[in-house]
Amino acid sequence: MTSRTLAWLCFFALLAGLALRMHGQMQASESEKIAREQATYQTVRQLIRDNYVKEIDDKKLFYGAMAGMASSLDRHSQFMPPEDFEQLKTQTSGNYEGIGVEFDADESNGLVVLTPLENSPAYRSGVLPGDRIVMIDGVSTVGMSREKVSRTIKGSSGTSVRLTLIHEGQTVPVDVILSRAMNELKSVQVAEMVSPPNLPAGATAKIGYAQISQFQERTGSDLDAALSSLESKGMQALVLDLRQNPGGLLLAAEQVADLFLKDGLIVTVITRAAATAKTKGSTKYAEEAGTHPGYPVAVLVDGNSASAAEVVAGALKDRGRAVLVGDRTYGKFSVQEVMHVPLGKWGESALKLTVARYQTPTSPCIDGQGIVPDYPVPFTIDQQRALQMSRVQRHVKDNDPRSAKENGRDPRKNGESSKPFDDLQLKKAVEVLLGTLDLKTPAEPRVR
Repeated sequence: MTSRTLAWLCFFALLAGLALRMHGQMQASESEKIAREQATYQTVRQLIRDNYVKEIDDKKLFYGAMAGMASSLDRHSQFMPPEDFEQLKTQTSGNYEGIGVEFDADESNGLVVLTPLENSPAYRSGVLPGDRIVMIDGVSTVGMSREKVSRTIKGSSGTSVRLTLIHEGQTVPVDVILSRAMNELKSVQVAEMVSPPNLPAGATAKIGYAQISQFQERTGSDLDAALSSLESKGMQALVLDLRQNPGGLLLAAEQVADLFLKDGLIVTVITRAAATAKTKGSTKYAEEAGTHPGYPVAVLVDGNSASAAEVVAGALKDRGRAVLVGDRTYGKFSVQEVMHVPLGKWGESALKLTVARYQTPTSPCIDGQGIVPDYPVPFTIDQQRALQMSRVQRHVKDNDPRSAKENGRDPRKNGESSKPFDDLQLKKAVEVLLGTLDLKTPAEPRVR
């Protein structure tokens, strides 16, 4: 071995030793950092337990710390305690045991209904967004935690719970008795033919209408079946209603878009690793198998059309497969992954973490901006609420009109107008579709 070779070997040995030492120091530094953070958490926790004005539950402190850490990242990342995690699994699977209502704690208004899950006992009984829940089975909800509210409302199928509500715009509370049930929450709520107005005398046009309330595991197959049924009735064009659709599973959105596209790009998902490496990210392409005929499609969207709903709307718009009608969408162009977090005797919680952003086929990531429709038809807040009310009224009428009355709530009463909702967005969509069709009219009589 030459002296030069020996020198190089010594150099590499010293370099390796230095690298190992630095790695060890970095590991020690990271461990020390974690230890300091844990010590600070324990200090703050103990200060609260010893000095807060009233005794506080350890579980509440822990959940609060986890929720604060997740929510500091962005508005969509979230720590979910076991009760919330169970509710999420229910919504994505499509099966729910209970009364079916989403709620939030509002500082000024207390416990407020965000939305009744469609086809649930709450929905059938006329519970509406904005309703305040002031009591549950006679117990005031003032100061009641989300966990306790969920635990109090939940129960076995067939059992009942009494909610005392104050409807938005009213002051007198009303009692609504709801019977808990196991519900199959269909994401494709309506699939029917609509009657186009103002057709020329003798002209015919068969326009279908399908409404998706959220994207669940079975949404793609459910819409596939609904479209086949409408097509068997001679459907010439389709209105796909994604209004007030908060999103759901990305896979379900890809499956829905694939029903209308026979090839080409649907969506691009960009993770942190892809962004760092400046790659295009993962892509989803449509497949020809299972594609429905290329009839004209108009997609209804509004400010509550978000996430997976925007994946579908963006893909069909960018690919020229559909036009969008309504309001600018919500603008949630991020992807969340649900990661299980076991808590021992407390159950299984989860972390819903933003792990990627997505792009529609021809647009950059426009998170927070939303998609502008081809035919803007803005709705006021009152019109949005009237749309929700019309859906509730329709569901009550189509199922059991007595259920709302027996439970103290008839959506067509309590000072609310029974006048049919004038859905200007739907009317515009139908008008646009009619313009694409060759309307069949009887032949003009010949003059001899």
